[in-house]
Formats: sequence, structure tokens, C-alpha cells
Amino acid sequence: MANENKIQEYMNILEQDKIMIEAHFANMEKILRNEPKLDQQKAFGLLNNYNTLSIQYDQLCSDLINFIKIFKSKDEQEIRLYKTEELVELLEDRLSQIQ
Repeated sequence: MANENKIQEYMNILEQDKIMIEAHFANMEKILRNEPKLDQQKAFGLLNNYNTLSIQYDQLCSDLINFIKIFKSKDEQEIRLYKTEELVELLEDRLSQIQ
């Protein structure tokens, strides 16, 4: 039972980290949609931040998926992923407007 608690605790930590990165993605989307005068420095800052978070997010989700496959039943093997394609399109659009 203690082992199951440790497994669940670890999964909770991974899920919290995943949610934190998703919140950053959502904030980036908000900035890109609502900031009419986004200068080049801010746009590149968002792009760099996105690139860093995207790598972390991909690795975190991969770890979480592998962990779930090993320790959870077939019924519990589901993970929700943030749709980053729209965020990438927004970033590319704003960068192209600046350049």
C-alpha cells in the first residue's frame, strides 16, 4: 500500500508540473492575442520561452505516459495534452508581422 501511495504521489507531481507548463502556454496565447504592440524583443522572448517549455513539456508527457503504461491499468491509461499547434501558429504570425 505504501508503494502505491508513492506511485500516486509521483504521478501527482508529474501532473502538477504538466499543468504548470500548460498554464505558461495559455498565458503566452493570451499575450499573443491581446497585446497589439508586441515588439521584436518581447516576441523573441516568448519564442525562446516557448521553445524551452516545449522541450520540457514533451519530455514530461513522455515520462508520464511511460509511467502510466507501467503502473496503471488499461482503463487509467489516458493523458490530456495541450494543443500547441495553435500557439506555434500565433507565434509565427506575430514574428512575421514584426520582421
